[in-house]
Amino acid sequence: MAFQSPEEKRFLAELCSQAGSDPTVQVSMYDVGEAIGLEKDEAGMTAQSLFLQEYAELKTLAGGIGITDQGLKVLDVKPAPGYQPDQPPVALGPGPVLDDSDKTVLESVVQEIREALPKADLPYSNFENIVIDLKTMDVQMLSGQPKTAIIREILWSVLEGFTTAPEDLKGKLKSMCK
Repeated sequence: MAFQSPEEKRFLAELCSQAGSDPTVQVSMYDVGEAIGLEKDEAGMTAQSLFLQEYAELKTLAGGIGITDQGLKVLDVKPAPGYQPDQPPVALGPGPVLDDSDKTVLESVVQEIREALPKADLPYSNFENIVIDLKTMDVQMLSGQPKTAIIREILWSVLEGFTTAPEDLKGKLKSMCK
């Protein structure tokens, strides 16, 4: 499929650049438009056209967008290292309590955190806070109904302290905090 205007190609290329060629990254459609000289309305219309062509996707109602695998292909750009399109996104369900699939996903990510932590070059206080966060999560998981919101906040705290985590782990933590 061809672009409908030169602005669309420039917009998509700028989106790709700001997202670092990573379809899991969210950027502002208005920032992308501003970077190529478009007003807010023009940026919104251009992004909307790219959504219809499935080169970009709307991630938030506030204008957060991301590039798609198809968008990368049309630009002939390889995805960011660590991005694996065949794997489903790592996320917790919307329910107030973790279900069995949430627990499975969480166990996998916690294992990755535990493996990455000794290799990370973190200040001692960050290391200590992450260990305490993991212990807090362990206690929450002892509940018959572990609360999704509490787990998300703990994961957010881990992400904040894990300044040198591998990018794929950071991406998983970000997607689980949503």
